[in-house]
Amino acid sequence: MSLFRRLETLGEQDAPTSMQGLYLPGLRYSLRMVDEDTLEVTRMDNGIIRAIMWGMFWLTAYFVVQSWWEQNLLWDNVRIWLDSQEYFREQYDRWVLRDGGTQIVGEFPDWYVGMMEMHGNRWIGGLIFLSLPAFFFYCAFVWPRYRPLRFNRKHGIAYTWSWGRFFLTKIGYNTRDLDMALRGTSIDPFENMRNPQLMGFGPLVIRLRHHRRQSWKERWALGVFPPSHEGQNSQIAYAISDFLTSHNRPDWCDALEQQPPYSWFDRFLMGAFNLSLLPAWWPRRTERLIQAFLDRDAAERDALRRKANGMDG
Repeated sequence: MSLFRRLETLGEQDAPTSMQGLYLPGLRYSLRMVDEDTLEVTRMDNGIIRAIMWGMFWLTAYFVVQSWWEQNLLWDNVRIWLDSQEYFREQYDRWVLRDGGTQIVGEFPDWYVGMMEMHGNRWIGGLIFLSLPAFFFYCAFVWPRYRPLRFNRKHGIAYTWSWGRFFLTKIGYNTRDLDMALRGTSIDPFENMRNPQLMGFGPLVIRLRHHRRQSWKERWALGVFPPSHEGQNSQIAYAISDFLTSHNRPDWCDALEQQPPYSWFDRFLMGAFNLSLLPAWWPRRTERLIQAFLDRDAAERDALRRKANGMDG
């Protein structure tokens, strides 16, 4: 418990229960108003995975720089991969100087062939050694960040992108179609039962349907990491339900937009976790898919209405 309390945002306090209202100073890290009718909720996985990728990048980059500075065996593998002939030429010259001539080591072409037969496969280790920081840098900086989930109260829909697939769920008079569930800090349900106090620090898990294959559902964990306050998951669930089911735009939406600006440390962390060279959304394609879904839904409802009124015969 103390570990996750230390991970909380500095200066934040425990959030009140949903019956007392939303804790907007903490929720401002998870919620964002896109427009008058659209609420955006951050995915928790984005912060966790990018933090790990940045950490692994700096760790592997440190080992690469250290091996280059010390010119150790790891860097020798890299040199064999980049230019094996130059590397073995240096080794050959060193052997010639030590033995006083070429009578013992032989001519360089023959010696080079022998060295390649014995050590030529070391280039694989050098390639892997340099590829690791490049791979982690790609995952942390170039890979698209996880798309947040958006909820539109005008059309009553929730949607997002995942690996080129578009997920959209139509929400009726309640939010049961969203299949929301609170999850603790562990994915093990028994661990959460043994430590119910940890439920307040876990993410809100939501399932959405594919925009065409409605039987195909996928789940996402919502919230920020580290959690900005205790009870973050239940607060997000209450905010989503209130936003979608209210006839008028809730007052807390205006209060959310009027929250004080982030501190420099918060801006740094959020920028690092959300920085990506590739865009997070494709607005035009998203609008086309949403409109196509709404047209299909309207056509299906009209067909059901005509069939119920006996107008198809």
